[in-house]
Amino acid sequence: MSGQIKNRSRSPSEDVASFAPIRIRKTAEVVADEIRKMILSGRLKEGDALQPEAQIIADFNVSRPSVREAFRILESEKLISISRGSRGGAKVHAPNADLVARYAGFVLQAQNVRYSDVYQARLIVEPPGARMAAERASKEAPSVLRAKNEELRAAGDTIALSRAIASFHTTLMEFSGNRTLILLASVLEGIVVRHQIRVNQSKKENRNGAASDSKGVVAAYKSQEKLIAMIQAGDGPGAEMQWRRHMEVAGKTWASGDAGDALVTWSD
Repeated sequence: MSGQIKNRSRSPSEDVASFAPIRIRKTAEVVADEIRKMILSGRLKEGDALQPEAQIIADFNVSRPSVREAFRILESEKLISISRGSRGGAKVHAPNADLVARYAGFVLQAQNVRYSDVYQARLIVEPPGARMAAERASKEAPSVLRAKNEELRAAGDTIALSRAIASFHTTLMEFSGNRTLILLASVLEGIVVRHQIRVNQSKKENRNGAASDSKGVVAAYKSQEKLIAMIQAGDGPGAEMQWRRHMEVAGKTWASGDAGDALVTWSD
């Protein structure tokens, strides 16, 4: 009949569901996975030594090359470090935010991201964290944050100043109590602190070796004292507003003009 679609006969192969190819994991990957699980679960802790290579070969019933490849995988993930020689071996390292920041820095650098982008993300993340810290009402928070603020005022050079700023930010987020937020803030701070050191050193060179801007340090110190007072009073909305205002002002120093337009560059 004209206009009627005729049923097409199906071949036997079309009636068989298609499956993705199965990838068989390498022995080294399985060994690395088991050791990784032991590290992440806390059964192996920071500084612990792995068993001798011969013992791992026996325990897993695998070849020496497989164990050495597993070690290379874990070493590339910074979960172990290998020392050579008669007293050498593999030492365990717990995962930390510095490793995440390092990789995130590589990704942002590869994507040609500008520092202004990083500071904008920070401004979104941290003020609500300050509110959480105030509302959580930790008795330790005011004294710990005041000690960090004193480090800012006592900083004697550009590197110490940048690290004191970073330390205050990360400590503040730790008092939010939200582990995911703490990790995210630490990753951003790991990228930012390197940027601030470079900006500070550039300013110092332009001032023929003069010390950091003392007025800016005093203003930051006073602003952070206001935040601490709000946290001590349990004023969540006030803490959020104060920290947002503080970071907006700081952003004009660190993330405006050429400093903000610069592309993220990770360097150890």
